[in-house]
Amino acid sequence: MNNKLNIIAEIGSVHDGSFGNALKLIDLSKECGANIVKYQMHIPEEESIKGAPSPNYFNEEDRYNYFKRINFTNKEWINLYKHSKNKKLKFMVSPFSVKALNLLIETGIDYVKIASGEITNFQLLERIANLKVPCILSTGMSNWEEIEDAIKILSKGKIMAILQCSSIYPCPPEKIGINIISELKKKYKYSVGLSDHSNGELACLAALSSGATFFEKHLTFSKKMYGSDAMNAMEPNEFKSLTKN
Repeated sequence: MNNKLNIIAEIGSVHDGSFGNALKLIDLSKECGANIVKYQMHIPEEESIKGAPSPNYFNEEDRYNYFKRINFTNKEWINLYKHSKNKKLKFMVSPFSVKALNLLIETGIDYVKIASGEITNFQLLERIANLKVPCILSTGMSNWEEIEDAIKILSKGKIMAILQCSSIYPCPPEKIGINIISELKKKYKYSVGLSDHSNGELACLAALSSGATFFEKHLTFSKKMYGSDAMNAMEPNEFKSLTKN
């Protein structure tokens, strides 16, 4: 169990493929009071097909080419990891394929974040468990049986925390599921937390009162930025308020 509060700044794809922005977002995460910075590694040919349906916020490019465009080179991933270390931040990434995980092991990582959509990707979970890399499991879109199956696999490795998550952007208050946090605490021996997609900071504060020690919120320079994450992310002043409170 971990009684320290862990505040995760989820960068996701807010950088839009700009390595300079990705570095500056690490600086911003530190400035805003986070102690873990989180990215995503998408290798589109490993996780998708060309021509797959795309959300409406991709107006000028499809999802496949978007993830192709915004990925970084191995050298850039190494430098992102080193920069987070220089800022005394833990570096966490969500891989969406076994190949992405293997690359992250080479380039440097502190924690693996298992995104909600990968909770039934047993090949990926087995690889994470076998490598014994510390991991955090997000539970959006899953039922108790799927969570149990994932934990059985991951328990052979190093589970850091299990996060309640509702995969709705933005998530309305009545669907955040703060009550699930106490259920997770009863069922499992691991730290628990909230991957929060609601607006504002109240959900995280309610999660804290329910025993959560991990809090994940999207961070952006501006909600007006392009891409899948920025419009529902916190701007710097909002994130600073969250960490202060």
